Amino acid sequence: MFKGSQVFVYLFFLVTTLLSSNSSLTAQAKTLDDYTNAALKNSPVLKDYYGQIEQNRIDSTSTNANYKPQVNFTGQALTAPKYGNYGYDDAISNGGSYEAYVSVTQQIAPRKEINANRKLSNIAHQSLSNQAKQTELQLRKDVADKYLAVCLLQQQRVFILQSDSFLVRELTVLKAFTEKGIYKVSDYYELLVEEQSEHTQIAQLNLQLSQSFSDLNETCGIIDTASYELNIPKIEAYRQNDYKQLNGFQKFQVDSMQFVFQNQLLDAQYNPHLSWYADAGMEASQPNLIYRSFGNSIGLNLSIPIYDGHKRDLKHRSLKISDNIRSNYEGFFVQTYNTHTGMLAKQIEDMAKLIIQIRKEEEQVNKWKKVNEVQLEAGNISVTDFLLSIRKELEVKNNIAQAMINQQQLQNEFNYWNH
Repeated sequence: MFKGSQVFVYLFFLVTTLLSSNSSLTAQAKTLDDYTNAALKNSPVLKDYYGQIEQNRIDSTSTNANYKPQVNFTGQALTAPKYGNYGYDDAISNGGSYEAYVSVTQQIAPRKEINANRKLSNIAHQSLSNQAKQTELQLRKDVADKYLAVCLLQQQRVFILQSDSFLVRELTVLKAFTEKGIYKVSDYYELLVEEQSEHTQIAQLNLQLSQSFSDLNETCGIIDTASYELNIPKIEAYRQNDYKQLNGFQKFQVDSMQFVFQNQLLDAQYNPHLSWYADAGMEASQPNLIYRSFGNSIGLNLSIPIYDGHKRDLKHRSLKISDNIRSNYEGFFVQTYNTHTGMLAKQIEDMAKLIIQIRKEEEQVNKWKKVNEVQLEAGNISVTDFLLSIRKELEVKNNIAQAMINQQQLQNEFNYWNH
């Protein structure tokens, strides 16, 4: 009456053993660094920032070039023919225009404006570098979180596979006792249903693992459908002693300096502007005059702003408002940082205590399970009570794995806030 069930149990045990052996032989191990390095290498957002940083260097050079001598060549040949008594008035058109000359212009010593533009360019570089660094930190955090999520699922699968293998062995023992009348047939099927339930959990975990690996690979820009054994990382604690050195706080300092230099540039643009110009070439109204129309000229241009309708004051006020908004965000960041990191530090400490407590519970559960195993094989315990110890053991192992992963995730977030 047990032949069909017996065949199923042995076949499943054989298949599980073969799959586990094959997996252990072919599975390759990967570390958190492997995935993190791939994510940093493949991230289009980081590549975007690196490109913007290079563009900023080019724009800075281009801005500085505006203050160097500007040399231009101009050439023109224009004729205004007459049609009898009709045509352009010679007093206006000169009958034509023939010119070709090289001109040079340059602003004279706009040092304040040059310095302000140079400082703004440097600040733009710092801002882009800061954003790139923040993106890198966020990417590292996201990869670590998803990596740890896969680690937890793999640990849970290991525990259930171990439990399932144990149940398969106990089924053979219980079958023999059932045939001898020591246990009822219903007891045998209760254990068999439990084993099949764990088989279903394994299938569900495999699906979750496949999705989690896909999510991790997508974040890292990896095209790979294979699964790997992931080593549980040990994320070392990192604490920045001065919050002003935090990358998240640097943003507000960079923005503050940007407003300072924007004010300086605004004031520099309202200073008197002096430039010189010179040209040399030919300019004539008739082709037959070209040979004696070569010459040159030199001069100065002076521009003094007098009144602009208060636009300068309005722009200063606008920049001041922007700086006040920045200051509000800065204060909120400091407050949030102190509160959040303090909470994370407390949670990490509490999680360490919880792990110690669960491990003590694990020792007691293991003793309970071993006693129940002996009692089952002696026919002195119900299958229901035996299954309680099995389930409790699996629950405790999962709780330890969950607590360890949670501790690493909390440490990961704590480190993120402290860079």
